[in-house]
Amino acid sequence: MLPFIRRQSTQERVERLIREGVGVREAAWEFTPSDTKERDRVANAIVAWVRGMMGEMRKPYGIDHVVLALAARDAGGRVLCTNSMGVVRPASFYEAAGSEGIVAFLGDTDEVGDAKAVRISAALLSLGDLAFELNVAKAA
Repeated sequence: MLPFIRRQSTQERVERLIREGVGVREAAWEFTPSDTKERDRVANAIVAWVRGMMGEMRKPYGIDHVVLALAARDAGGRVLCTNSMGVVRPASFYEAAGSEGIVAFLGDTDEVGDAKAVRISAALLSLGDLAFELNVAKAA
């Protein structure tokens, strides 16, 4: 029973840390879904932002994985679509797969509504930052 209690305790601590914003970075961009050039510009801006944020993250024991979640909202704030790239290594944002996933998500916004302008919100979660905080709390 003790391992179960430890697991539950760790899960609760991780959830609390995320709610407190540990390891979480957020940003937003506006764009016109039907404009292909604008879509590429925003995709490049998101990739550049992710790369910049990854440079600020802690990487204890080599834990450098991140989770990128994206949401698109119309001018009224209605959610059009969301997506998460799952747990990935930073290298994926230096390869075609990372930017292709973001471009595909931005393309989806054109398919789900007739919005003239869309606000893309991104949340990036650093698992290394969470691991660092868990280790600090454990040592205290």
